[in-house]
Formats: sequence, structure tokens, C-alpha cells
Amino acid sequence: MSCDGLATAKRILHWIELGALACGFGIAQSDLPAHFEVASVKPAREKTWGTFSGGPGSSDPTRISYESTTLENLVREAYKLEPYQVSGPSWLATEFYTVTAKLPPDTTGDQYRKMMVTLLAERFGLVCHQVAKDFDGYEIVVAKGAPKLAPTASDNSEKPIFRGRYEGNGVTGVIRYQFTRTSMALLTNRLSLMMRRRVHFVDRTGITGRFDFTLEVEAAGSSGDVDASSISNALERQLGLKLNRVKVPLGVLVVDHAERVPTEN
Repeated sequence: MSCDGLATAKRILHWIELGALACGFGIAQSDLPAHFEVASVKPAREKTWGTFSGGPGSSDPTRISYESTTLENLVREAYKLEPYQVSGPSWLATEFYTVTAKLPPDTTGDQYRKMMVTLLAERFGLVCHQVAKDFDGYEIVVAKGAPKLAPTASDNSEKPIFRGRYEGNGVTGVIRYQFTRTSMALLTNRLSLMMRRRVHFVDRTGITGRFDFTLEVEAAGSSGDVDASSISNALERQLGLKLNRVKVPLGVLVVDHAERVPTEN
């Protein structure tokens, strides 16, 4: 086991828990030990993607199994990252491993990821650091005048609802999105889903609370594609909000060192 790797993992966990970068690296503190009860890590027989099963929230919450996965994917799972938020040697995405582990009962998703961070440091000698990087994106702001938002009429304790329905002739049309019990933070998250590709949005409206609203966005093509321009027009016309193009700062995890062959189980 690499002492440097484990020390680095602990430092990163500390930074994460303090919220050093608003980049989705969140892992909550826990009273459970930061180790799996039992874990097996070994090179996969085939260099191809396999299945994943088990873990918190599944039908088998005390066991996880990666049939064949990359170290890059394990890092992403541990730190809740997107592919573009991991930087390191190219082999991170081409070498495949089989990972199985046993979790204590009632382990949460955050606790599971904390255990995975420790596993990567112990078995792969993972050493990494965080950097901030600017990505192209959009900020959501209030347009001229007051926002056109009605507070939710339902119980705030219930889960938010997000649905979309396309209506058109296959060439042009409209997608009607239904938002229920939706905060501005949640709307920000949903905009990327609406565009069906990774575009970064940041909420700078200063608006708090939850709202119910319908957003009708012009769409093109039989699959109902929407772009930032059509979303911005709909937001301004219907909700009193708009989009501005900006650079969005996100955290990137840089892998400084990792062993291709994990240590023995």
C-alpha cells in the first residue's frame, strides 16, 4: 500500500467535506469505518465493459460487484465526477478490473463512496490532487422585471417532478416540460438533461423556494432536440429568467500516480 496514496486520499476527503470546490465532490462525514468489510480487486479477464450490481439503494445493499470496469470509472464513482472531471494517464480508461466488496448494513451512498476512496488508495496507490478549471457554460439570471414564478401549491416534503412531452410534426415542434416542487438549483440541473448533452449551467438568480411551472421550448427534429437559444427564449418569455454565456468553474481530479496492477486482496 502506498502511504502517500492513503495520505492524499485522506487530505482530499477533508477538502471535499469542507466544500473546498463546488464541483460535486461531496462525500459526507460518517460514523462508519472508511473501509469495506471485505474487498477483492483484480485485473479483469477481458478488456471490455461488464455489469455492475448491488450497493446502497439496490436489492442487494450490502454487496457491490463490478464485473469489469476501468480505474477511471472507479475514481468517478468514488468522487461523483463526470468523465471530463478526471485527468490522468490514458491507461486509466483502457485497463479493466473486477471489484467485489461487502458493505456494513445501512451503508449510505456517501459512506460507500468514502470506502471506495480508501480502497483506491490502498489497492492502487492512488495519488491525486484537485484543480479548478473553467468550462464553457451558461448562468441563469433574472431578466428585466420580476420573475414569473408561482410558489408550489403542493407539499414541499414530496419529491419534485420533471416530465417532458414532445408535440410536433417530426421537423419542428414544442416540448412541454412540467416542473413541480422545483428549486432554482434543480432547474439548473435539469437544463442539461433538456439539451441531451453535457452543458454546464450555474444558478445566479438569487431566488429561493420551490415552484410549479410549465416550460414550452421550441424543438427541432423527430427526437425533439432543443438548444440554448430556444431554452433562453422560453425562460425569458415564460418565467422572467434568461441565460448568459459564461465560463463555469468546476473541479478536476488530476491523477498523479496509480499502479496498473492492484495489490493482493
